[in-house]
Amino acid sequence: MNNDANESGPRLGSAARVAAIRSRLLFDLSTSLAWRDRHAVGIVRTERELARHLMARPDTCFVPVASHSDGIRALDPDMVLDLLNPATASASAERAPDRLEAPPRVARRGWLALLLRPFALTARAIVRGLLKLLPSHVRHDASQCLVMARQVARGLLYRPHAQPAPELAPGKPAAEQTELPLIVHPTSADILFLAGLHWDVVNWQRVSELRARAGLRVVSVMYDMIPIKFPEFVGTPRDGYYFNCFLHLIDNSDLIFCISRRTEADLIEFIAASGRPPVRTEVLYLGSDLPASPDATAITDPEIRERLSRGRFALTVGTFEIRKNYPLLLDVWEELLANPEFDLDLVIVGMPGWRVDDVIQRLRALPGFGTRILWFERMSDVGVSWLYERCHLFLFPSLYEGWGLPVVEALQHGRPVIASNRGATPEATFGLATMLDPEDRAAWRAALLAAANEPRRTVMPPPGALPTWEKAAAAVAQTLAEFATPSALAR
Repeated sequence: MNNDANESGPRLGSAARVAAIRSRLLFDLSTSLAWRDRHAVGIVRTERELARHLMARPDTCFVPVASHSDGIRALDPDMVLDLLNPATASASAERAPDRLEAPPRVARRGWLALLLRPFALTARAIVRGLLKLLPSHVRHDASQCLVMARQVARGLLYRPHAQPAPELAPGKPAAEQTELPLIVHPTSADILFLAGLHWDVVNWQRVSELRARAGLRVVSVMYDMIPIKFPEFVGTPRDGYYFNCFLHLIDNSDLIFCISRRTEADLIEFIAASGRPPVRTEVLYLGSDLPASPDATAITDPEIRERLSRGRFALTVGTFEIRKNYPLLLDVWEELLANPEFDLDLVIVGMPGWRVDDVIQRLRALPGFGTRILWFERMSDVGVSWLYERCHLFLFPSLYEGWGLPVVEALQHGRPVIASNRGATPEATFGLATMLDPEDRAAWRAALLAAANEPRRTVMPPPGALPTWEKAAAAVAQTLAEFATPSALAR
């Protein structure tokens, strides 16, 4: 993966630098908006972390946006900080995963705000009318200036309200349930960056229209081709759903970042099989650093917290779904726990996924469930970081992955890893893990028995060997700067 362009990357020529400055990065945060106050699964974490680091870069003209029925709309600066703030995400991770909440209500400070409200509404209507008279290429910049001015005024007139916010209405995009008054008018110099749940939040028809009308260029992130390669691993809402989504992504992307070489190869194979023309691809390794410090108090049960503090447990992290291959671990632990001298617990962190009710039922029925085998359906980043830090070793028996983010996070915490040798997982280990066939139960049993009898040890990756979110953002920024050269702007 490329290093930061300011340190070791190629120096851009003056024309390229001018193009990079003129090019706005319209970073779509629709997925983060939809998952506000919910546990951040891998894709949500990726969108948030890339946005957080790109927003902080002085060489990137970062504009946070969200998909809307009438195009794309700019997000309020305070809302963006709320979405991307790790402390906010960690503090609210224990909330129910099926609950979305609207932005916090505010209370007006006395009679002054009530008196000014009619004038504010009138001024808003006048300003919106005047904005429509401005040329489209300066309309957005003028709107952003007004947003900042509005935030200053609100800081004087409003304060947080203690009452809970109402739940969002189901079945409607989060961006359309939140006040986003500023419509963004893209130009041919702009880049729309899509790093979220493409099949859930992206209106590809709208993206196609913007691309055709404004010459907008689209850059996407591809996580895996599992729904195409292994449809039995996922829940399929209807025939052709994921297939059509991937075709839309290919047809409307000028550049696709793939999170591993394996994913890139799978995507290229799919493009060729679909009869589509080639699309430019780049490999982008995701960061390994969790945006939170370890905190044992995330484990609320004091007895369990005390037991885990001993460090005599194996950890696995990932949504409870078929491809994670949790039945293998349950089989092995059921065998090993029959030996009273086996002193290694199993901790699973991950929300329930598709078609695993039978596996979860079996998990709950195991004799050691709740004592020797623990399952945390939801866990804050600070809690996951503490579990990484304290575990004896980390396990990842997945049948197929587009990357394997938990593996890299475990290595970043210095923990030994035993992982599957399939998919992109070997890439994510960087040669620092024990690799096993995810269907070879005897091999996993032997490896776990040996690991349980070994003293606790720490894995020391070479300096700079593991990717970070800062490096990932730098690689994106450098590629997009090169992508924004005058030759690239000519369509």
